[in-house]
Amino acid sequence: MYLIEVVPLARLPRLLPDTFSYFSATPISKGVVVEIEVKQRKLFGIVLSSQTVKESKQELRTASFMLKKVGRILSDRPIFNQRDWAFLRWFSLYHLVPPATVMRMMLPSFVFRRAPPIGWEARSEIISGESPSHDLYLGAPPLSDYREAATRALEAEAQTLIIVPDILRGQKIAEDLQTHCPPNTVHLIHSAASQPMLRHTWHHTRTGKPLVLIGARLPLFYPFLRLHTIILDDDGAPGHKSWEQEPRYQARTVVRKLHELHNGRLIITGTPPSIEAYQYFRSTSENFNIVRPAILHSPPVALLVEMEKEIKQEGLFVIISQVLKDKLRSVVLEGGRAFLFVNRRGFAPFILCQDCGEAIRCLQCSVPLVYHSQESFSSPTLLCHHCSSKNLAPDTCPHCGSHRLKPYGIGVERVAKEMRKIFPGVPVLTLSSDTIKISSRETPRIIGRLHQLSSYIAIGTELALSGAGLPQMELAAAVSLDTALSLPDYAQNERLYRLLALIRGLAKKFFILQSYVKEPEMLRDLFHGTFEHFLEKELKDRKRFGYPPHSQLVKLTVRNLNRAVALRDVKDVYRNLNFLQTKLGPEAIEVSQPYPAYVEKQKNNFIFHILVKVLDLERADELKAALASAIPPHASIDADPATLL
Repeated sequence: MYLIEVVPLARLPRLLPDTFSYFSATPISKGVVVEIEVKQRKLFGIVLSSQTVKESKQELRTASFMLKKVGRILSDRPIFNQRDWAFLRWFSLYHLVPPATVMRMMLPSFVFRRAPPIGWEARSEIISGESPSHDLYLGAPPLSDYREAATRALEAEAQTLIIVPDILRGQKIAEDLQTHCPPNTVHLIHSAASQPMLRHTWHHTRTGKPLVLIGARLPLFYPFLRLHTIILDDDGAPGHKSWEQEPRYQARTVVRKLHELHNGRLIITGTPPSIEAYQYFRSTSENFNIVRPAILHSPPVALLVEMEKEIKQEGLFVIISQVLKDKLRSVVLEGGRAFLFVNRRGFAPFILCQDCGEAIRCLQCSVPLVYHSQESFSSPTLLCHHCSSKNLAPDTCPHCGSHRLKPYGIGVERVAKEMRKIFPGVPVLTLSSDTIKISSRETPRIIGRLHQLSSYIAIGTELALSGAGLPQMELAAAVSLDTALSLPDYAQNERLYRLLALIRGLAKKFFILQSYVKEPEMLRDLFHGTFEHFLEKELKDRKRFGYPPHSQLVKLTVRNLNRAVALRDVKDVYRNLNFLQTKLGPEAIEVSQPYPAYVEKQKNNFIFHILVKVLDLERADELKAALASAIPPHASIDADPATLL
């Protein structure tokens, strides 16, 4: 008689364990697929271990349950090879999540929508013996470079993985490759694809069929057998970070591990790429190249407008400076295009009462409601950008009853209104999540129209700079930067520099920045320096303060409907971690005091964070294992957090 430990391939209630024990008359190999029963549900599961009842006697004596017999054996060989197990162990430890969670990501539900055949073939280890060159692009390469890399892999009867930040960018790359690669070799993988298609490509990947997989994070967990080339497109884009549900991971980190395990070619691109990727290539000399894509046209004239001077001249608040108006006018008169970047949806960030000085706030979140004009909704609306609650904009102040309500700040709709007023007759388009959706079929039509029209003014948020594929513009400008410049986050400079580099990349003639801050050093780098100059300076600052890539970060979050309970719970977590820090030493890990989230109350929950820096990177695995044992289940975990706020 044998005791079989099995991981169910289904998401179960959090109170249930990750593994379950069953008995079998014969031993079952690790990695074999079996049928099991959990709470009267029949599920598929993966065998984690098999041992005799004699070896498990003590465990069985203390068990508070009756063992059930394991169900049918659905595969005669293990579903994972050694490389799969190595990836699973690494992901589990690095991201501080149970192995069962990773297993479910590697074996998604569509794989078992139909029972797997009994004769699933064994998967041998196929690792390239060559030492290919690896490229880090400081800028966006032409698609022909991706085409060349994918074609070379297909000619070698091998596989290529291209990770994109969003599905629009994936569609663009897939369409290009499909016209140059053999039929049925290029596949775009995303959650909205049909289950049969996903299952089909998963099995072909597993058996080593030559193909190219393109997707946003999902194909990272496909079972590659002959992975020749990995391309991480637009590193630094926010879409590469999984933040909506656990486990939270950064695509770049997973890509690097896959590259290490498969020993293939690695290509990372970005405008600029992340500081972590730059350091990785910079510190690895053999066959690692830094590529600077050719500049196809002369750089635009760059102008920084000090808005404080504009206010002194005009005597009132100014949205568009005289410099920007003049340059826009010259572009419009010549029948050209212009893009204005405003990183705020809606008309204004908040409405303020002129009598009592109160802003109208969300009842569920600790933020003011954003004012949206009739451009987004049928009537003026107040919308919370955190919980999506919305109400019609009131005529009177809910605090004092005054009629003197005034919108403050700058949003996309406000700038659009200003443009229509200054340039009547010129087409003005807004590009934000209120008007375009990354996954929408309408988005390519909207972007196509932007390519067809010869003259207009487009106003957009960061969404418009993602994989949408905007055309080149005669003028590109950032209308307001100061909120972004003031955020207290270690990675904010990098994010802002990337945004501005993308805006500058759109401009053919003029690149204009409006700011109340007198030429921050970062803007001097953007105007006069190179990507390397900025990245080198940031690396020095990160090293001085112990931030990545000189450490690994783990952000722990505690939330509760009751603020006092949330605070009590986060202090309990801190005590555990502080004890661990004392035990391991201050050179090993650094634990911050608990601090409230930048938006402390969201969806009626009060949110507090603790930041852990893993400083001794040579002992990172050991330190992460110690951390995992000290973190209680009610604290959510974010490895490689995109923001500390």
